[in-house]
Amino acid sequence: MRWFFLGFVVLLALAGNAAIFESYSLLRVGGGVAFTLFIASLLIVWWSAYFAGEHRRGPGLVFGHALLTLAGGFGLALLGSIVIASNSCEELMRERDPNGLRNQMLAYVSSTGYCSEVGYTVLALGMWLSYPSLRLFIGLARNLRASMG
Repeated sequence: MRWFFLGFVVLLALAGNAAIFESYSLLRVGGGVAFTLFIASLLIVWWSAYFAGEHRRGPGLVFGHALLTLAGGFGLALLGSIVIASNSCEELMRERDPNGLRNQMLAYVSSTGYCSEVGYTVLALGMWLSYPSLRLFIGLARNLRASMG
Protein backbone atom coordinates (compact mmCIF):
# COMPACT_ATOMS: atom_id res chain seq x y z
CA MET A 1 0.00 0.00 0.00
CA ARG A 2 2.85 2.38 0.74
CA TRP A 3 4.25 2.26 -2.80
CA PHE A 4 0.80 2.58 -4.36
CA PHE A 5 0.26 5.81 -2.41
CA LEU A 6 3.64 7.15 -3.50
CA GLY A 7 2.85 6.37 -7.15
CA PHE A 8 -0.53 8.04 -6.78
CA VAL A 9 1.03 11.19 -5.28
CA VAL A 10 3.64 11.37 -8.05
CA LEU A 11 1.00 10.98 -10.79
CA LEU A 12 -1.18 13.56 -9.03
CA ALA A 13 1.75 15.98 -8.92
CA LEU A 14 2.54 15.52 -12.61
CA ALA A 15 -1.07 15.82 -13.76
CA GLY A 16 -1.86 18.73 -11.43
CA ASN A 17 1.17 20.79 -12.39
CA ALA A 18 0.55 20.10 -16.08
CA ALA A 19 -3.03 21.35 -15.70
CA ILE A 20 -2.07 24.38 -13.62
CA PHE A 21 0.77 25.52 -15.84
CA GLU A 22 -1.06 25.01 -19.12
CA SER A 23 -0.78 28.76 -19.53
CA TYR A 24 1.34 31.09 -17.42
CA SER A 25 0.05 33.93 -15.28
CA LEU A 26 0.77 35.24 -11.82
CA LEU A 27 -2.41 33.66 -10.45
CA ARG A 28 -1.47 30.27 -11.86
CA VAL A 29 1.93 30.54 -10.19
CA GLY A 30 0.16 31.12 -6.85
CA GLY A 31 -2.06 28.12 -7.52
CA GLY A 32 1.02 26.11 -8.42
CA VAL A 33 2.66 27.06 -5.12
CA ALA A 34 -0.45 25.99 -3.18
CA PHE A 35 -0.65 22.71 -5.10
CA THR A 36 3.06 22.00 -4.61
CA LEU A 37 2.69 22.62 -0.86
CA PHE A 38 -0.19 20.14 -0.91
CA ILE A 39 1.92 17.51 -2.68
CA ALA A 40 4.86 18.14 -0.32
CA SER A 41 2.56 17.68 2.67
CA LEU A 42 1.32 14.35 1.32
CA LEU A 43 4.90 13.19 0.80
CA ILE A 44 5.90 14.25 4.34
CA VAL A 45 2.93 12.40 5.82
CA TRP A 46 3.76 9.33 3.69
CA TRP A 47 7.41 9.34 4.75
CA SER A 48 6.54 9.92 8.40
CA ALA A 49 3.97 7.14 8.45
CA TYR A 50 6.14 4.47 6.85
CA PHE A 51 9.82 5.29 7.27
CA ALA A 52 10.33 7.66 10.20
CA GLY A 53 11.59 6.23 13.44
CA GLU A 54 9.36 6.07 16.49
CA HIS A 55 10.61 9.37 17.92
CA ARG A 56 10.29 11.24 14.57
CA ARG A 57 6.92 9.91 13.42
CA GLY A 58 4.76 12.25 15.49
CA PRO A 59 6.52 15.52 14.59
CA GLY A 60 6.61 14.53 10.92
CA LEU A 61 2.88 13.84 10.87
CA VAL A 62 2.16 17.13 12.64
CA PHE A 63 4.39 19.04 10.21
CA GLY A 64 2.76 17.33 7.20
CA HIS A 65 -0.73 18.10 8.48
CA ALA A 66 0.20 21.73 9.15
CA LEU A 67 1.59 22.02 5.63
CA LEU A 68 -1.63 20.47 4.26
CA THR A 69 -3.84 23.01 6.03
CA LEU A 70 -1.51 25.83 4.98
CA ALA A 71 -1.81 24.75 1.35
CA GLY A 72 -5.61 24.58 1.59
CA GLY A 73 -5.82 27.97 3.26
CA PHE A 74 -3.43 29.53 0.76
CA GLY A 75 -5.47 28.11 -2.13
CA LEU A 76 -8.74 29.43 -0.69
CA ALA A 77 -7.21 32.84 0.00
CA LEU A 78 -5.94 32.96 -3.58
CA LEU A 79 -9.36 31.99 -4.92
CA GLY A 80 -11.02 34.66 -2.78
CA SER A 81 -8.59 37.30 -4.02
CA ILE A 82 -9.33 36.30 -7.63
CA VAL A 83 -13.07 36.73 -7.01
CA ILE A 84 -12.47 40.11 -5.32
CA ALA A 85 -10.25 41.37 -8.12
CA SER A 86 -12.59 40.29 -10.90
CA ASN A 87 -15.83 41.07 -9.00
CA SER A 88 -17.25 37.96 -10.65
CA CYS A 89 -18.35 34.64 -9.19
CA GLU A 90 -17.33 32.69 -12.31
CA GLU A 91 -14.28 31.15 -10.60
CA LEU A 92 -16.48 29.56 -7.93
CA MET A 93 -19.08 28.03 -10.26
CA ARG A 94 -18.94 24.41 -11.37
CA GLU A 95 -19.20 23.71 -15.08
CA ARG A 96 -20.30 20.10 -14.80
CA ASP A 97 -23.32 20.85 -12.56
CA PRO A 98 -24.91 24.04 -13.92
CA ASN A 99 -28.23 23.51 -12.08
CA GLY A 100 -26.66 22.66 -8.72
CA LEU A 101 -27.47 24.53 -5.54
CA ARG A 102 -24.07 26.22 -5.35
CA ASN A 103 -24.31 27.52 -8.92
CA GLN A 104 -27.84 28.76 -8.34
CA MET A 105 -26.79 30.59 -5.18
CA LEU A 106 -23.77 32.11 -6.91
CA ALA A 107 -25.92 33.17 -9.87
CA TYR A 108 -28.28 34.93 -7.46
CA VAL A 109 -25.38 36.61 -5.65
CA SER A 110 -23.92 37.64 -9.00
CA SER A 111 -27.24 39.11 -10.13
CA THR A 112 -27.46 41.20 -6.95
CA GLY A 113 -23.86 42.41 -7.32
CA TYR A 114 -22.41 40.91 -4.14
CA CYS A 115 -19.66 38.76 -5.65
CA SER A 116 -16.90 40.75 -3.99
CA GLU A 117 -18.44 40.01 -0.57
CA VAL A 118 -18.38 36.30 -1.39
CA GLY A 119 -14.73 36.76 -2.36
CA TYR A 120 -13.98 38.45 0.97
CA THR A 121 -15.68 35.54 2.76
CA VAL A 122 -13.60 32.96 0.88
CA LEU A 123 -10.45 35.02 1.51
CA ALA A 124 -11.25 35.21 5.24
CA LEU A 125 -11.90 31.45 5.33
CA GLY A 126 -8.52 30.81 3.70
CA MET A 127 -6.74 33.09 6.15
CA TRP A 128 -8.56 31.46 9.08
CA LEU A 129 -7.52 28.02 7.82
CA SER A 130 -3.89 29.09 7.34
CA TYR A 131 -3.49 30.83 10.71
CA PRO A 132 -2.75 27.77 12.92
CA SER A 133 -0.19 26.48 10.44
CA LEU A 134 1.51 29.84 10.18
CA ARG A 135 1.71 30.03 13.97
CA LEU A 136 3.28 26.58 14.07
CA PHE A 137 5.87 27.45 11.41
CA ILE A 138 6.72 30.76 13.10
CA GLY A 139 7.14 28.93 16.41
CA LEU A 140 9.37 26.32 14.78
CA ALA A 141 11.50 29.06 13.21
CA ARG A 142 11.88 30.79 16.59
CA ASN A 143 12.86 27.53 18.28
CA LEU A 144 15.35 26.77 15.55
CA ARG A 145 16.87 30.24 15.78
CA ALA A 146 17.05 30.01 19.58
CA SER A 147 18.76 26.61 19.44
CA MET A 148 21.35 27.90 16.95
CA GLY A 149 22.41 30.94 18.86
